[in-house]
Amino acid sequence: MNTVEEKLMPFSRLAVKALLYELVLSPKPGLVDRYDTGAHDDMDFYTFTDSIVALDPFFSLYIQAGWTYHDESPQELFHRLRALGLKAESAMFAATHGVNTHKGVNFSLALLLGATGAYLANHPNLLQEKTSFSPADTQTVCSLAADMTKQLVAQDLSYLEKKPELTHGERLFLEHGIKGPRGEAASGYASLTQKALPFLRQELAKGKDSYTVQLQLLLYLMAFVEDGNLIHRGGIAAWKAVKQESETLLETTPSKDLPSQMTVYNQKLVERHLSPGGSADLLSLTFYFAFLENLL
Repeated sequence: MNTVEEKLMPFSRLAVKALLYELVLSPKPGLVDRYDTGAHDDMDFYTFTDSIVALDPFFSLYIQAGWTYHDESPQELFHRLRALGLKAESAMFAATHGVNTHKGVNFSLALLLGATGAYLANHPNLLQEKTSFSPADTQTVCSLAADMTKQLVAQDLSYLEKKPELTHGERLFLEHGIKGPRGEAASGYASLTQKALPFLRQELAKGKDSYTVQLQLLLYLMAFVEDGNLIHRGGIAAWKAVKQESETLLETTPSKDLPSQMTVYNQKLVERHLSPGGSADLLSLTFYFAFLENLL
């Protein structure tokens, strides 16, 4: 292993750690966790574990691609990352026997790890042990992701009427204008930089225990995220209902009662066959930056 790989490995491993933290956080309403499979009948805890193991080698490749980014345009870096991301996606499907566990978050992690690598190349002081990212560092990384993808929605979603077969995400864009991971990337991950991370920093600063804050963070995300998974399964009305229910649960539940109340809510979402997968993806991405900033 060369020196660059050794220096960058701790950062790519944070992406693995983020996916594991998301997986093991329990209870998660409607989602796969340590306790049950949520509203899913085609995947479980071990499916997700296999998927994370399959994606792990590609996280290193994403961050190395960013590290070697110098004179090329952000769009050229994006195309390099997207090519790697498609290979990672194939490895994921092979490991899960065709089940989509991490397709959306793999797309985002390719961009964000690539942007992290590029940022580290220009800020080598951050490679030192016990040196944390600042919120400004996080913002710059997310801004580079926006630079890479600012034309992506137009390029990928402008001609869908002519496509013979549509993905779930493409159908949601045509029917409801939902832009999904592409739109989040093009915004510079505004859901993270403007909402999720400020919420996490604020709640941890109050001295709350990490587990409680992580549960609250999930509910906070569920209360505002434009969640394509929920809309695909239950339509706009179901998505709006989950947003309102999550907000109420977050605002009215004492910390000590949160696990039990989220267990009750999990059963309700299972019965309605609803899974907030978009919120889970953003939870993982929030964890990634939380580790970079040494918040968790």
